[in-house]
Amino acid sequence: MARPKIVFTEALAERAQADLDALGRDRVAFKLRAIASAAKHPVSKVAEIMGVAAETMWRWGVAYAEHGAAALHPKPKRPKPSKLTEEQKGQALKWLDESRTPGGKHAHWTLEKLRQAFMDEFGVALTVNAIWAWLRKEGKKLKVPRPKHYKADGAAQEAFKKKPRSWRKTARMP
Repeated sequence: MARPKIVFTEALAERAQADLDALGRDRVAFKLRAIASAAKHPVSKVAEIMGVAAETMWRWGVAYAEHGAAALHPKPKRPKPSKLTEEQKGQALKWLDESRTPGGKHAHWTLEKLRQAFMDEFGVALTVNAIWAWLRKEGKKLKVPRPKHYKADGAAQEAFKKKPRSWRKTARMP
């Protein structure tokens, strides 16, 4: 059974068109255009053309009828609060700067090791991506090893490292 078209009246369509003319081209204008069209055409057809669900069209129509164009503006979204306190963040940055674990041992930090340290020390479960984003925001980068070519001969490199420097220089000369 179809819903009655009580919300989408000619008066509402005219009001929407007047507001639309004043706004120009943005997301609210898109919604107002959909409301104005729904007074003359079936809501399901307008929703299909606009690329939204019919339920969304009804929600827009009711909100606009009750509160006007202000109800069609997107609501500001707040970011989620951090799971770490400022003190914990400072402590973690100290670990990174000193390359030390919370126990004082030398550490080469990776995102996974840092995630585990947060879990062990603070009891806070964070994702690797959240830690990476926080470190970028703080202007920090984790140290990463130099890249190695896939064709590199590891044994030849180790043999080269073990030779004294003076031998390397004389070996090149004829």
